[in-house]
Amino acid sequence: MNERQKRLRERRLIKLSIITGSGFTIWAIVVGILGDSKSIIFDALFSMVGISLSGVSLLVNNFVRKPDDDDLPFGRAQFEPFSMTLQSAVIIFLCLYSLATSVMDIIAGGKSVELDIALPYLIASIIGCFLLWLYFRRMALQIRSEYLRIEATEWQLDALLSTGVLVVLSLGYFLRGTSLAFLIPYLDPGMVIIISLLFLRIPVGTFWKNIRELLQFAPDDEVEEMIHQEAEGISKRYGFIDEYVRVAKTGGSYTIEIDFLLPEALAHTQVKELDGIRQELYDRIRGEYKMWLTISFTTERKWMI
Repeated sequence: MNERQKRLRERRLIKLSIITGSGFTIWAIVVGILGDSKSIIFDALFSMVGISLSGVSLLVNNFVRKPDDDDLPFGRAQFEPFSMTLQSAVIIFLCLYSLATSVMDIIAGGKSVELDIALPYLIASIIGCFLLWLYFRRMALQIRSEYLRIEATEWQLDALLSTGVLVVLSLGYFLRGTSLAFLIPYLDPGMVIIISLLFLRIPVGTFWKNIRELLQFAPDDEVEEMIHQEAEGISKRYGFIDEYVRVAKTGGSYTIEIDFLLPEALAHTQVKELDGIRQELYDRIRGEYKMWLTISFTTERKWMI
C-alpha cells in the first residue's frame, strides 16, 4: 500500500469513527440526562471530545500530504504529533475535570441513578465500542497508522467506561434493601473517579510521546538502532575513522543526519565514489517510512559536532 492509498484509507476510517461516535454520543446524552447519571454523561463527553478530535485528525491528515513549499520547506510531518498532543491534552483535561466534579458530588452526598433507563444504552455501548476497538486496532496495525491507533484507543476507553458504569450501577441495584443501601448514591460519582484515574495513564503516555517528537528527541526505537548499526558497518567496510548519527522522529517521518570522519588518506576520494557509498547506505536503511536524509563526509571532526 503506497502513501496515497494509506491516507485515503485513514480518511475513510476516521469518517466511519466520527459517524458512529456521533450516534453513541447523542444516545448517551439523552440517557445521561434522563437517568441523572454523571458517569454516562462523562461517557458522552468523552465521545464528543473524541469526535471533535477525529475531525481535527482528518483535517491534519489532508494537510500533511501536501507538498513542501517556501513556508514549510522541511515538510508538514510535525503537524501529526501536534494534533495528537492536542487530543491527549484535551482527554487529560476531561479526566481531571470529571475527577474534580465527582469528588464534589461525593462531598455533597452523592446521587442516585435510574438503572432501567441506562441499561439498554450501556449494553449496546459495550458491544459496539468493543467491536469497533478491535476493528480499528487491526486496521492501525495493518496500515501502520498512528491516527487509527489513537482512534482504537478512544474506542477501547469507551468500551471500558461503559463496562465499568454497568457493573457499578448493577451493584447499586443489588444493594437496594440491604444494610449497604446507603452506598448507592456514591457509586456513580465513585465510578467516575476510578475511571478518570485509570484513564489518565493512556493519554498522559501519548502526550509525552508526541511532545518528545515535537521537541525532536531521539526516538529510541528499532529504526534508530538499525540506522546506527548500518552506519557503523559502512565505517568499518570503507576504513573510516568514525561516524556520528543523529535521528529524530516526527509523526511518520524520520530526520536523519549521518556524518563520516575520513582519514587523510581518503581526503581526495572522488565525489562519485562518495555518492556510491551514500546510495549503499540509503538502500540499507530505507523502509516503509518517510525520511529526510543527509549524509556527509569530512576529514575534520569539528564538522561532525
